[in-house]
Amino acid sequence: MASLERRRKLTLDEVNIYWHKLKEGTERANLHKLCNAIRTIDLALAEDSPALCRRLTAKGWSRIRDDCFDYLISSFPGHFIIYDDESKTPVEPGVDWPESGTLEFYPEGVKRREDAYQSQLERIHKDVVVRYRWCFAEGRQNTTPQDFAAFRDGLEQPNTEEAENARNLMEQLYEACAEEAVKLKKIAHRQWWQLHYEADACADRRHKNALRQQMINLELLWGKSTAQ
Repeated sequence: MASLERRRKLTLDEVNIYWHKLKEGTERANLHKLCNAIRTIDLALAEDSPALCRRLTAKGWSRIRDDCFDYLISSFPGHFIIYDDESKTPVEPGVDWPESGTLEFYPEGVKRREDAYQSQLERIHKDVVVRYRWCFAEGRQNTTPQDFAAFRDGLEQPNTEEAENARNLMEQLYEACAEEAVKLKKIAHRQWWQLHYEADACADRRHKNALRQQMINLELLWGKSTAQ
């Protein structure tokens, strides 16, 4: 079951629904869902993503990505590396924390660079960054969920007025992204079928493979058409 869950990819609309449930507190953080959610958003916002993704509201989806990253690095054990913006060399423990840079997180058991997750320090929740700074100052580059117990308690028991404002903003973002995802999903499915028919009729193997790759990319982001 666990291996199936790891392979299970989340489409953009599923990412939005999962994020909403996390923020509502109706679903718990799940390592594989969070990793897949981050990968899906990164794929959608990448420069070489399908042309359809350029219609996405990058600011909204980036906000969801930021929240997923915060949940990932505060809910699961892992190893982290800090990079200064001015250097590609990791910052060594004992050296001053950079004013700006990147945090690279490897969930426990993950060692390959391509399986790491990154975020700019300024995009990470300030309370999470503070805890990482403490760990780094102590010479630690491994964290556990216990390191962030106070942060999670704060999420569960926020200031009433602030919580209401945050909830309203969350609902607006969720509805906007949901509407966007539904609309573009329909377009993506139409494009998938157009590519399908074109690939079937194509005699050139290289072009056929390119068309099929476009179909795969659409499926990764938007799922398969229910008409299939």
